[in-house]
Amino acid sequence: MGDGRLYLGGNINRLNPHYSSSFKRFKMKIWGLPLLLTYALWAMLHAMFYYVLEREGVFWVGDIYWMGTGFALFGLAQTLESQKPGRFIPIYFVGGLIRMLLGLGAVILPLSMRNAPNFQSAALQFVAAYLFLLVAESALAIFWIKKQ
Repeated sequence: MGDGRLYLGGNINRLNPHYSSSFKRFKMKIWGLPLLLTYALWAMLHAMFYYVLEREGVFWVGDIYWMGTGFALFGLAQTLESQKPGRFIPIYFVGGLIRMLLGLGAVILPLSMRNAPNFQSAALQFVAAYLFLLVAESALAIFWIKKQ
């Protein structure tokens, strides 16, 4: 390198260590767009369901709950993973269990206690949303972990 030749290959980290760390941070933040697209797909499917039911009995609170907690959980797990590798899976698993229990306690339990007229429909939609997003988020998490 000191002999006047142009350097065209090799380990770029040796030339600019800041490039590697900034690229790594950018690569870790790519999870937001696929997660947003997953939620957009779910919203589109639910909107089609809304159209088919002729605007009756669609439970939107469940969608908002799952999407909000999904972004928060994935962001928390990813942030902790970037601080100390190996934390993503335990945080995502335990957080997912807490998310499920809070969903049952904060959304389904109040519906069942007040004997809402469309309780069974709302509960079914809530569980369907949970299963769809659980599979989609898990696939995204696996893809993200394999990229690391």
